[in-house]
Amino acid sequence: MKCKRYKAKPLTVESCPLPEDRVPDTAAFEVTGVDLVGPLFLKSVSKILIVLFTCAVYRAVHLELVASLTSASFQMAFRRLIARRGRPRTVYSDNGTNFKGAYNELSALDWEFIL
Repeated sequence: MKCKRYKAKPLTVESCPLPEDRVPDTAAFEVTGVDLVGPLFLKSVSKILIVLFTCAVYRAVHLELVASLTSASFQMAFRRLIARRGRPRTVYSDNGTNFKGAYNELSALDWEFIL
């Protein structure tokens, strides 16, 4: 009587294809995701939030500190990301109200005129 493990067929699992945004060889943070982390409480009895930017291609992380949940503070954090890493082509986020407010203000701009 032979052992069952010698008769077993090898297991083959096909992996699903990656999304098109995660495959190309692009600059870091050209395809990025954004989320808010926190609040963190400081010793001075104030609280801060962390804006977490992640690169979808290289899995790099960029952190920015903000003092509030407003759209203006998020836009300043986004501006600092663009100044340091370059303008992203695609930004993924959840549907937070501060992200929606920033989207509405940024979509009103004429990007062809700016560039």
